[in-house]
Amino acid sequence: MAWVLCLASVTEAADPRPHSPQEIRQNTYEAKNYDALIGKVKGLDDALLQMHFKLYQGYVNNSNALLKRLQEMTADGQSRSPEFGALKRLLGWEFDGMLLHEFYFENLSGDGRVLDPKDPLASKIQNDFGSYDAWKADFVATGLMRGIGWVVAYIEPKSGKLLNVWIDEHDVGHLAGAQPIVIMDVFEHAYITQFGLERAKYIDVFFNNLNWEVASKRFQPKNS
Repeated sequence: MAWVLCLASVTEAADPRPHSPQEIRQNTYEAKNYDALIGKVKGLDDALLQMHFKLYQGYVNNSNALLKRLQEMTADGQSRSPEFGALKRLLGWEFDGMLLHEFYFENLSGDGRVLDPKDPLASKIQNDFGSYDAWKADFVATGLMRGIGWVVAYIEPKSGKLLNVWIDEHDVGHLAGAQPIVIMDVFEHAYITQFGLERAKYIDVFFNNLNWEVASKRFQPKNS
């Protein structure tokens, strides 16, 4: 609850000292438009997607507000304050929430295509998991774990292996320096209004709409 109170203070006029406008940058991030997904993601209600887009917009707005407030506090000599520390910690949560949603929406397509067995990503999955089915089973099992967060298929930088990783909320469990390949949102907001507690049905829909072309492009630049 403390972080909620801190975030609320971001939008309040609480500056004890004036800050120079020259030292405060304008908003850094703009929300991307994913309206092209409306009516095309088979099995996901348009109302659910539209709600999800609005929630994503909130992460963009909050990331910008936090960055602006932190810059103001630094300019005003408040960087040693408890509020500064709390907001600095919160930035990663909001920023990751923004970026993960972009990765997620971008790897949805609704075209129903499967991964080409000749694709380099298919070969990577085969090499690291033994088969596509084994990789998918591990990914799905990760997505069915208790909790809220994300499932990310990462190429980890140390050995180059493909790993399915659970991210707690937005910011706990990321592999430093890893390349995200497939990203699935398993926060309740991603499915509960349509599927209730049946997360497995939502995961089936996710895989039926997974854009393998996007996933393959994420893999190839770093590993070609």
